[in-house]
Amino acid sequence: MIKQRQLGSVLGKVIAWVVLLGVVVTATLFVWTWFGARKIKAERTSWKDTTLIRLGKLSIPSPETDQKLESLRDLLRPGERQSWMNPEYVWTTNGEYLVYAFYHGINVGWVDHLFLARGSDGRWYYSTYHFCNGMVGILGDEQPKSISEFVKRYSLQEFDGKSDVCLQHTWP
Repeated sequence: MIKQRQLGSVLGKVIAWVVLLGVVVTATLFVWTWFGARKIKAERTSWKDTTLIRLGKLSIPSPETDQKLESLRDLLRPGERQSWMNPEYVWTTNGEYLVYAFYHGINVGWVDHLFLARGSDGRWYYSTYHFCNGMVGILGDEQPKSISEFVKRYSLQEFDGKSDVCLQHTWP
């Protein structure tokens, strides 16, 4: 009888330690995730601020921009899937284009990816669509016919080109 009591006492202590360890591990993971998400969201916001300035400069009509666009457009080869975009521009079949930048968030569900663009139509766009690293998620897609088709296809939303509205979730 004494042995059963001792066994029960030891077993109770082991269970208590396991539960305590579980609570500590869970709390540590929660705090780590929370701080990590805040840090990455701050980095994403900072990236947005500098990127909007850069995209604004790239999309201002000027002889240099026009010459760059024309030389890049000359590289487009009909029938080649990857020729309708490069690391700065997306072209549509009707001649419209988007000057863009892309932030690849981590794939854990609490930090979105971020696509920012200014169209040849003068409008600013954003999306959290998962284009994947280097935009490879769309390289195999057909060239869009227009900016409006690209907007629909990849969940882009219009915004003012300044505010944090572009940090909001658009997809799925």
